Amino acid sequence: MSVHSPPRPVTRAARPPGGGPVPRTVSNGLVSAVAVTTLSAVLVLLVPNLRHWLMVPVTIGGALVATDAVGWLLRRTDLFDPRACLGLFGFHFFYVAPVLQVALDHWMKLAYDPPDWPEAVGALATLNAVGLAVYRCVVGVPHRGGARRSARRLDLPAFHRIGLVAVVVSLLAFAAEVVMFGGLSGFLTVMTGTLKRPELAGLGWLIVVAEAFPMLVAALLLVRHRAVLARRPGLLLLLMLGLLVTQFVVGGLKGSRSTTLWPVLLCLMIVHLLVRRISRRTVCVLAVLGVAYLYGYGIYKTAGTDVLDIPRGDRSLTEMTTETGRDLPTLLTGDLGRTDVQAVLLDRHLHGDARPQGITYLGDLAMLVPRALLPERPPSKVEVGTNLVYGPARLEAGYPASKVYGLAGEAMMNFGPLGGVASFVVLGLVVRAVRRYYLHARRTAEIAPKLLAPLLWNLALLPLSDLDNTLWFMVKYAAPLALVVLLATRWRPGPALARSGPARPVAGRHRAAGG
Repeated sequence: MSVHSPPRPVTRAARPPGGGPVPRTVSNGLVSAVAVTTLSAVLVLLVPNLRHWLMVPVTIGGALVATDAVGWLLRRTDLFDPRACLGLFGFHFFYVAPVLQVALDHWMKLAYDPPDWPEAVGALATLNAVGLAVYRCVVGVPHRGGARRSARRLDLPAFHRIGLVAVVVSLLAFAAEVVMFGGLSGFLTVMTGTLKRPELAGLGWLIVVAEAFPMLVAALLLVRHRAVLARRPGLLLLLMLGLLVTQFVVGGLKGSRSTTLWPVLLCLMIVHLLVRRISRRTVCVLAVLGVAYLYGYGIYKTAGTDVLDIPRGDRSLTEMTTETGRDLPTLLTGDLGRTDVQAVLLDRHLHGDARPQGITYLGDLAMLVPRALLPERPPSKVEVGTNLVYGPARLEAGYPASKVYGLAGEAMMNFGPLGGVASFVVLGLVVRAVRRYYLHARRTAEIAPKLLAPLLWNLALLPLSDLDNTLWFMVKYAAPLALVVLLATRWRPGPALARSGPARPVAGRHRAAGG
């Protein structure tokens, strides 16, 4: 793992407060506009399917969102700056994914009365371009508040004690889960079994507790031994690999890619803020490996242990991807994009085939309440989305669709096209707040913000998520460690550390940020 020693803390003169504009935003925007427009012109010349008016709004949206990605590529922002990371991911989400879908003519299957896809994508791209312009206005307003103050400090002995108790509770919950399935062999059978895994139904809160201990252990070790780990990157690499393997066995076997990847990514950000700065080169390599993992594990998610036929030579990778439908275009446009499903929703509204529901958010919130307390649930995105996309017949036949519609998709489902545009206001406000706290965590010497800021970072990727996905992330991946940190904080009068001097690195000489 290529890492750098911590750079000097960013002063208020060197970086604006969390809600302020990214440095050189205007020049970044010009570079983005020229680059994306040139790319679109080349693609239109080379790919006949892209010779359509949809490329105009797609290009505008891509240029708007890629502005912050340019800042990241030119090393003008911190490595995990939430706004810059949204720029990187957003370029794929709002530009690459729709271009790929149209170029490859690759669309979702079984949608009833499917629209004219290029026309529908063009309408969606127009909505996204308007929404992204609104988003840029929201995030571009400078924050006028003063320096962040805090009268609470992390009590390290209490953090270690409470963290140890939380690890023990999580291990006991995991042991109970294993026993519930008839021992280790039964646990592995359930986890590697069928896609639906009905044995896990109703065990949501038990799973949350049982799968928390790997990340809790990693966080405790990062805090307690941060000086040693900063001097010995090999140990740091072993710790991250141990977290990856343990998290995969504990939760990843059941077909959930996020259960493995999110804890590793969150701990990687804790390393960056607390132990040693991570280089951009390392993150790029890890991103490539992450996409490869998503691709291979997507096949396992559908095929289960039959995926082992590939290394045994019984079936080829091409045959397996054909059988499961988990090819690379599906990963890039379906798992990492929402273009076709959002285009369908918008098309239904524009043609009067749908009306705003205004109800699925209640169904999402009800997910947190055990069925014993709330047996009758409000209609969720599953019911409403299945009716809109696939037609009532599929739901009546007992085959609800577990699609993810994205932030704008669920907003359109509930409030129509105007709701889709308004969702970008929410995105802008959330990104401003998360970025402000992240930059505070980067500046301060306090440990608590360095542990909490990564737990909020996921909110910068809201375009990909529905409300229930976001809630599940916060409960499953953020809440256990956040609860330990909050219970271990103590009230101490005095000014914030941001006013008391620069953060002291744990080891090594200062270097420039980013690598």
